[in-house]
Amino acid sequence: MADRFYSLIKGEHSTWQVTEGSSTSSEAVELRVADSIYANKLDVILLLEVLEAYFKTVETSPIA
Repeated sequence: MADRFYSLIKGEHSTWQVTEGSSTSSEAVELRVADSIYANKLDVILLLEVLEAYFKTVETSPIA
């Protein structure tokens, strides 16, 4: 198995616009999921929820 990359360009808001691959596409926003974790979909969803909470509450400056 290989890591999975999920990418989205700024302004895209639909699930069909997400690209998935085994290598980076260098898009605006990209998530890399290690092959050791993505076998369990629930684990990935829970981790994404933690990241979302972090960006909402901790990250206060624009990402440069």
